[in-house]
Amino acid sequence: MSLLETLLQSMTSASSLDTMSKRTGGNNDQMATLITAALPILLKALTANASTQSGAASLQKALSQHQETGSIAEQFEAADTADGAKILQHILGGNSSSVMNGLSQQSGLSNDQVGSALSAMAPVLLSSLSAASGQRPAQPARPAIDLSDGIDASDIMGFMQMMSSAQGGASRQPQRQASFDGSDLLGLLSMLK
Repeated sequence: MSLLETLLQSMTSASSLDTMSKRTGGNNDQMATLITAALPILLKALTANASTQSGAASLQKALSQHQETGSIAEQFEAADTADGAKILQHILGGNSSSVMNGLSQQSGLSNDQVGSALSAMAPVLLSSLSAASGQRPAQPARPAIDLSDGIDASDIMGFMQMMSSAQGGASRQPQRQASFDGSDLLGLLSMLK
């Protein structure tokens, strides 16, 4: 399972979606759509930022500061949204408003709800990446993180295959099927320069 699939699975679990819905006032389907669309964008932007030596050092510092434990739902509930907003500004930079608008259109949530959800998601994402990057070789079940190669075609294809099987009824939790397809993802990813 790729990093993207692992993160999507944990962030779109029923308990995670319930927590995010309560935080934002959206429903679980909207949250699933938002998280499914936002996660590849955030990972791509993080990867782009980490492609320079100073960006990689900055990411390493951020990962060392975000080492929360507990379930993703618990982390979503306890997330420091002020910290999350700073993380988002750093990750997305000048693309923030266009990304927020695109995610709002995709998910059916208002820009404020998207901002609230992403501000909770950002510190949880860093904690998840921190946990994954600190793995020991004896734990091969968790994917290693190689931020130097970005989100490659296999990550995108794996993501699209996962969404196709979810929409085809193969998902274990059909209530979280997102109305989102690969062209939507590519459109949103193209907003990042």
